[in-house]
Amino acid sequence: MKIEQLVRASVLLDFYGGILTDYQREIAKSYLDYNASLTEIADTHGATKQAISDVLRRTLRRLDEIESKLRLYQKYRQILDDIPNAAGKVSGANADKISAEFTKLFKTLEDD
Repeated sequence: MKIEQLVRASVLLDFYGGILTDYQREIAKSYLDYNASLTEIADTHGATKQAISDVLRRTLRRLDEIESKLRLYQKYRQILDDIPNAAGKVSGANADKISAEFTKLFKTLEDD
């Protein structure tokens, strides 16, 4: 899995992890957030590497299905892209204050 795909999957897990079963969430979190190998996860759960691979594949597919319906990640990415543009277009008497608020908001979204 490419790094971009891992990052996207990790963010989708953050957004939609509450919809998954505890087991699916735990497997995905171990793999995506803690960089555990399939063998390590299998050993921890008393399962086979193939079983963990199957659960992970189905879980990642499920996250993609949820995103295709709700599009929260897509909207999040659009907001991150739009904030710097909006901050740059602010003018007038309160421009510095408004621009500072946009920058603060942008940093808050980036940190999550």
